[in-house]
Amino acid sequence: MASMPKLVELDNIDKEILRILQFNAKTSLKDIEEKVELSTTSIKKRIDRLIEKHVIKQYIALIDCRHLGYREMVMASLRINSSHPLEQVKEQIETMEKIKFAYVITGDYPIFVMAKCLDHGDSMEIIENLRNIPGVEEVKTQIVLDKIKEDPSVIIPE
Repeated sequence: MASMPKLVELDNIDKEILRILQFNAKTSLKDIEEKVELSTTSIKKRIDRLIEKHVIKQYIALIDCRHLGYREMVMASLRINSSHPLEQVKEQIETMEKIKFAYVITGDYPIFVMAKCLDHGDSMEIIENLRNIPGVEEVKTQIVLDKIKEDPSVIIPE
């Protein structure tokens, strides 16, 4: 089981910097300076420390995949043969480029994955690939019909 990362001590300024960057990672140091009342040098040092401590993992562009032709999203729960090591199944899933979210969860189906797909054929290929992983006994799938909300942000605790 994965160990919990060490909690990083954050003051109110660090938290505000995270809120600002999470909303728009392209916010300039000058604009952040106006909101947190620190010099750009101090802000840069804080951001570098947050990166070093892995609080900020990376800067990415959030892309609305529907504009690129993605029409389906597959959610799948995997039941694993109890005689097969879960770690090996996890390793296989980690190598699957189209699987973008994967979790070990409680219950009879201990792995849950999600993938965005171009079309039904793409969805079927992903499902088949999951079924062919050694140790996977059953794959329960669901196709998302409509997106209500997708919010990758994290609520910064007070």
